[in-house]
Amino acid sequence: MIKQQDLEKYSTTYSIERLKAFAFTEKDTIDDIVRHYSENIIISQSLYPALCTLEIILRNSIDTIFRMYISETWIEDEINNNSFLKQPEYQMLINAYNTTKKECLLSSKEITTGKIIANLTFGFWTNLCVKKYSPKIWNKMKCFKGIFANYPNTKPEIARITKKLYTIRKLRNRVFHYEQIFKNPDRTLELYNTILEVISYLPNDNLKILEKTSIFPQIYNSLTEPNKPKT
Repeated sequence: MIKQQDLEKYSTTYSIERLKAFAFTEKDTIDDIVRHYSENIIISQSLYPALCTLEIILRNSIDTIFRMYISETWIEDEINNNSFLKQPEYQMLINAYNTTKKECLLSSKEITTGKIIANLTFGFWTNLCVKKYSPKIWNKMKCFKGIFANYPNTKPEIARITKKLYTIRKLRNRVFHYEQIFKNPDRTLELYNTILEVISYLPNDNLKILEKTSIFPQIYNSLTEPNKPKT
């Protein structure tokens, strides 16, 4: 059982409240908590290549298709005229534009669309993948199949993809805010497979970056094998 004095030793560094989140049972000691915390960092680190791959391919796919079927200058058009973005996403775009503008002024560099896109959050791109954008985007087969080029069904099902992206986004936010994600390893594995599933819907090429960089399966097995019951 964890002792309060053991927790208080770390109150000025990791905080008692944070450490308590890594006590998975009433019998856990401070050593168990430290182990859980360390394993959480390791498994979070191993998720980075998959999360990074999904975010980059999703945003680049959306941008490419929007340029083809909405406007070659859709970013600039939206900043100046707000022709199709809803208010929350429009505000995200304006925030990214203002941030990019400040960065370019400080570094004496030219502001470009690519720099603005790089400053748009994962939340912006996932917010576009929802039913409210169906009339402008997802009801158009060329847009849907251009972005989700390998989606297995012939009929666009953006609502199904929305649910998966929302789940992934919650996981991503927990990873990037150093929160607990590994109390239930089976659930973590399920989420990892969901990321791979959505990536499989998107366009692919010969770079195979994820295959070359992801060590999640090895890390997951190394952390869970010792805890499996002996047969």
